[in-house]
Amino acid sequence: MDLFNFIKQNVDITSVIGEYTSLKKAGSLYWKGRCPFHHENTPSFSVSPHKNIFYCFGCHENGDVINFIEKIEHLSAFEAAQHLAERFNLEIPKEVQSSTMHHAVDKSHYRLCHIVAQWCNDMLLKSPQAVQYIKNRSISPATSGQFILGFFPSGPRGIEQLLAYVSNQGFSSRNLIEEHIIFQGNNGLYSPFEDRIIFPIKDHLGQTCGFGGRIFLPHDTRPKYYNSMETAHFKKGKLLFGFDLAKQEIHKQKSAFLVEGYTDCIAMHQHGFKNVVATLGTACSPEHLQQLAKHAQTMYLLYDADAAGKQAILRLTSSCWQLDLDLKVITLPAGQDPASLLEQGKSLTPYVTSAIDIFSFFLQARGDGFGQESMKSQMTTIQELFELISQVSDSLKQNILLMKTAETLQIPLEIIKKEYTNRHAITQKNNKADTELSSNQLNGNEPEKITHDKLEEQIVASIIHDPSLLTEQYETLLLACLSQNALKIVKKIIDYKKTHGSLSVENMSDVLNAQEIEQTKGLLFTIESANIQLTFENLMLQFQKKYWKSIASHIKMKMAQAKKDNDLEEIQRLMDVFEKLKLELCKKGRL
Repeated sequence: MDLFNFIKQNVDITSVIGEYTSLKKAGSLYWKGRCPFHHENTPSFSVSPHKNIFYCFGCHENGDVINFIEKIEHLSAFEAAQHLAERFNLEIPKEVQSSTMHHAVDKSHYRLCHIVAQWCNDMLLKSPQAVQYIKNRSISPATSGQFILGFFPSGPRGIEQLLAYVSNQGFSSRNLIEEHIIFQGNNGLYSPFEDRIIFPIKDHLGQTCGFGGRIFLPHDTRPKYYNSMETAHFKKGKLLFGFDLAKQEIHKQKSAFLVEGYTDCIAMHQHGFKNVVATLGTACSPEHLQQLAKHAQTMYLLYDADAAGKQAILRLTSSCWQLDLDLKVITLPAGQDPASLLEQGKSLTPYVTSAIDIFSFFLQARGDGFGQESMKSQMTTIQELFELISQVSDSLKQNILLMKTAETLQIPLEIIKKEYTNRHAITQKNNKADTELSSNQLNGNEPEKITHDKLEEQIVASIIHDPSLLTEQYETLLLACLSQNALKIVKKIIDYKKTHGSLSVENMSDVLNAQEIEQTKGLLFTIESANIQLTFENLMLQFQKKYWKSIASHIKMKMAQAKKDNDLEEIQRLMDVFEKLKLELCKKGRL
């Protein structure tokens, strides 16, 4: 057994996918939910635990539990398998380990970062000034330990201690330099993290991949924050501080709090807001939002109440609507941030309760002083609002937003609606040709359907689910009348069974090509397998009745060929099949 099969046999696919989208029981054998790979209002994503597969009828993403992690987390197949093994604390048998050694993924970067984080955490407890700073920020020892907060001592002595620590773990100064943790200067080795409080940063899989460092000593004139340099493993535009701790709670509550700083995130987490994350000193990017949208339906923004903070919020509006995220803004008193409020013993709850939706925030930001603006500025504001509203697909929501616009700008609703309709119509007309072209290209690239006949779909799905249903009698019947695409699938299954003796749904990749597998996985969700034998017999009875004349003609043609070849055994077989089919139909009153 290889690692992939071991993982698939020991990991429940519904538990894994349930961490990314809410699943509800649909019938006795399947689970349904909104697809985590594309945004939709009506659930079209299905999971089959007993087959260990998933399929989306909307975007056609499909596969097993390893494929899911591979696609959702952008990992290789082996990395996905390793992640699942670590996530579920699976003990990999020695024979499985030895068979997959050549796939081993180099995780030295994450190991080294984790070791450095542990060392900095040890150094924190040895620095009275660093400990006092943590206390002054009202961060408890338990919270400090949970986030592995640390301190990087300054000077040659600190570098020497770090080198000694990492060397015991198999790393060297060269490794630290390659990972940009220390640098070679004119006067020896040094680190930009020296004399800073260290915030280890983890990726979405919980692997330590970089650091944020904050000055805290009096008279330190360096920039307040220093983050790890960008590498293949550390990209600020894709990482969210605290996401590894908050992911499950975000998924559970269907909401997330997004703040600007590490200490804001830590303070809120300590005060019960377990679904909080922070950007790494950069603007919130589309990649950040896409990560959150996989788990949340509502996002609360707690950005600073200054002009830069407001502009950052406004830039997020259209991105959130495109991702179907309900964006709400929490406004704090001027000069305050979440950490400072909580340090003063104040509660954030009243501010969370009074949060306003992003469009109302946008109206307030754009609408204040609207009557005193120039005509050109007023037209620009109206156009910006119309562009935002056009990104909402729901017509009722559009009308509500138009009403809010009219009320805030003090323009009659009829005028606002008329102007919006006229401008929207012009935009649609200009985009129509491009949209039609894109649609045609998309349709042209779609894989050919197996069959358009519902009865055939059910039959093919049943056979794929349980190839043993395909008896010699049914083979003859199906080969006579199936449409071309369905016939190709069934013939491949028949040929494989003749060569190998048996076939299961898990081995279907040995029989069908990638395109056929993608199509057939969707068919698997069209059947209930509790009474698969009876279901299949009823389907075949319907098929026999529908195509009886063609079946009879096909068998007679085959018999004529057998007589020509003097194949007495084949003649007898065909006669037996014909009589059985005819008898079965007569018994059921179908002939």
